[in-house]
Amino acid sequence: MLGALLPALLGCGADQAGARVEPGEPVATAGEVRFSLPTPHRVVVERRTADGWGSPEVVFEDPGRECGSIDAVAAGSAVAATIGCDEHFAADQVPTESVALISADTESWTHRDLAGEASGTPGLAPQGGHAVWVQGEDLVTWDAGSFGTAPAPDRAAQVVTVDDGGTVLGLGVGISAGRCAVQVRAAGATATQDVVPVAAAAALPCAEVELALVGPAEVRGEVSGRPGTGFVVRGDDGGWSLASPPPLAAPGLEVYSDDASVAVWNQVAGNTRGDLVAVGSPDRQHVTAQRYDPQRQRWTPARVVYVADGPTCRRSVGDSGVLQGARFRLRLVCDGTPVVLRSGTGATWRT
Repeated sequence: MLGALLPALLGCGADQAGARVEPGEPVATAGEVRFSLPTPHRVVVERRTADGWGSPEVVFEDPGRECGSIDAVAAGSAVAATIGCDEHFAADQVPTESVALISADTESWTHRDLAGEASGTPGLAPQGGHAVWVQGEDLVTWDAGSFGTAPAPDRAAQVVTVDDGGTVLGLGVGISAGRCAVQVRAAGATATQDVVPVAAAAALPCAEVELALVGPAEVRGEVSGRPGTGFVVRGDDGGWSLASPPPLAAPGLEVYSDDASVAVWNQVAGNTRGDLVAVGSPDRQHVTAQRYDPQRQRWTPARVVYVADGPTCRRSVGDSGVLQGARFRLRLVCDGTPVVLRSGTGATWRT
């Protein structure tokens, strides 16, 4: 497959033919660089300057394949990216003709084709001297300006990254001492390097947790489609630790019975603004609401936001719970009368 690397010798804002380069809508930003795909065959970067964004430059172009996604990460002066490409790119399929793209200084760029299925953010050492991409059943590495290959971690890992010493690390999820934990293991090692407890296994369905690399030494985990399960694990010279716990397991969250004849269970829900609330009733009469405080990493005290005439409230038949969009809505039936509680952020509620 033909791939053309276009170095800075082309001059700012010009392609190989000398034509002016026009960027597309930004699809990824990492450090001082943003990427766009003005066509499915061309990758363009712009560097941040004191006056905004500098002249666009073509850093990869191949008329023989279509590229439709960019996942990038920055560390130090380095930027690494995975350009998701295929013969005919489809957003709902893992691409099989992707490209590893990297720059040590955001000025000159180099790339290598990735074999097999390859997507997602590459691993980049915190100081930017090493990088790693997952391709099919093995890895592509970058060290001191040169590409190489390496075997994948011995055990299945959801995320692969690399430390400043060049050691490839695999991060996965498992149960440890009754808690759902992120487990870190060096490629080829038989022992786990770090175990980071996240939450009690009863509070977080460990088998459903999905990990994603979001920074040089930062991993986010969550259960897809379940608000309140997101958490962050970070690594540094002292090892890996929990930087942000899942709200479902954070202090202060009230737990109400899931027996509909006794209570309305306290459901955690999120809106499109990122607000998290928990709404329910401990006695089917007093409806309470709590908000998650991400700064303090705990829930506010339960506050009564509605009082029915008696302990008769229940969820509407067929209602899946708090409806989530730009606003929160909780639909109840209290003594046979429909009641809808609404809130924009969870701070105040009205019927």
